[in-house]
Amino acid sequence: MLAYRPWEIGLVTAVAVFAGWLASISQPIVLAVFVGGFVSVFLLSRIDFAVWLLLAGTLVVNGAVLLMFPRMTKISWALSMLGFFLLAAGLFPLFLGRWRERVRLPGFLTLFLALVALSAGTSLLGQGPALEILAGVKRSYQMLGLALVLATAPVTAVWRRHFHGWGGFLLSAAVLQLPVALYERIVLVPLRVGMGGGIVPIDIVAGTFEPNFEGGGENGTMVIFLVACLAYVLTAWRERVLSTLWAAAFAVELGVPLFLGETKIALVLLPMMFLLVFSREIRRNPAVAAAALTTGVLLTGVLAWLYFSVFSIQGKSPEQMVQNTIDYNFGSAGYYGNKASLNRTTVLTFWFHEHGLHNPAETLFGHGMGASYAGAGTLVEGHLNRKYPGMAINLNTASTLLWDSGAIGAAMFLGVLITAWRASGRLLSRCDDGAERGRLVALRVCLAANVFSLWYSNSLMNSPSHELLFAFTLGYLAWLVRANPLPQNFPQRHEHQTAVSHA
Repeated sequence: MLAYRPWEIGLVTAVAVFAGWLASISQPIVLAVFVGGFVSVFLLSRIDFAVWLLLAGTLVVNGAVLLMFPRMTKISWALSMLGFFLLAAGLFPLFLGRWRERVRLPGFLTLFLALVALSAGTSLLGQGPALEILAGVKRSYQMLGLALVLATAPVTAVWRRHFHGWGGFLLSAAVLQLPVALYERIVLVPLRVGMGGGIVPIDIVAGTFEPNFEGGGENGTMVIFLVACLAYVLTAWRERVLSTLWAAAFAVELGVPLFLGETKIALVLLPMMFLLVFSREIRRNPAVAAAALTTGVLLTGVLAWLYFSVFSIQGKSPEQMVQNTIDYNFGSAGYYGNKASLNRTTVLTFWFHEHGLHNPAETLFGHGMGASYAGAGTLVEGHLNRKYPGMAINLNTASTLLWDSGAIGAAMFLGVLITAWRASGRLLSRCDDGAERGRLVALRVCLAANVFSLWYSNSLMNSPSHELLFAFTLGYLAWLVRANPLPQNFPQRHEHQTAVSHA
């Protein structure tokens, strides 16, 4: 029989009693925070397993829970707690140990950490209450720990296998989107017709990306994810790592969900993806380039026809649908249909109108994290949303950054994307492994899509699934930079002379 110290027995008893009390009060948020925090402590010694839990929980389990139990939206707080505990685990290699043994992060991730620190620090000088700031930091940077723990992971063959395993899981999660999206399109969309309250029935087609029967889902994030995975498949096929039969099967699995919803971001991302995947062929082989571009144009044309004809609003012609899309994206029409609401363009011009020399501190550093937030059923509403009611000043990522973190914060975030893009390009120019090239192209597609997301939506600042994809992109890319250091005097436009080094 094992002997336990009295304090160990007391600690376990106290935790059990506390957990029982939390379960009895029926507070899912508090229970989720407790469970996430308690489990995270034990996962600090198995970071790879913690990453598996975060990936599977955010991309698959959370969506399934929201589909079956729509009111359990706050269960994702357990995943947020896991993300913050991973942040603690990722900070250890940066600040502990002797100086020569500390991990040096690539510039883009260092800049991202500086952005988070600056945004949180300057928020204390704003007018927002402490709870609003905490909620804003949690909402916008809850997956930062994933990026940091991946970036600081040991450069070993074991961890390389971990990364390859996570990549395989992401591809499996992408394949899962088709049956889930079909269920949402065939079963849930008809049930949502006539619900009122501004609910658009087709918006529920979001796969496992946070679908909500009484709201919508992160269908734009699903499209980004599928297009990035499709980029990997096409690159692996082009590099002869994947057979034509398997590539065709994956293309169907990943491509069909793009046609089931009404996510117009696909009209931009598909051509962009084809350009990135076949960029080398475009420069070297005009015939292949023409075939690839023609395929991309045809797919985009089919999507456009579906969106503006099949999914047309009753009483509006396809021409009126196109004009309506232009008006609420680039014109003066409000995105949500009311007079007060801004759209993706006017939300930026309105910020410039409200800022300048008369409020230089807010212009440069923002009004504080969470200041602009507005969301259905939110626990902590931003004080600026109360000042500008119904205007949706946080409609996209760019406006959210400008209001919350100021022009400096927005510029730093753009700098993260630009420097990460340059780092991925240098890695790709030296990579001769076909599968690795596929992963790098997929990472570049994610980065390019996130640049577009600055204008398209604000999911990059408040959606766990989108933030996870962004964090995984930065973390994996940072690890690859550490695993494949740039040789001295390496030319920027070097092409295929040095193979990827393997730890």
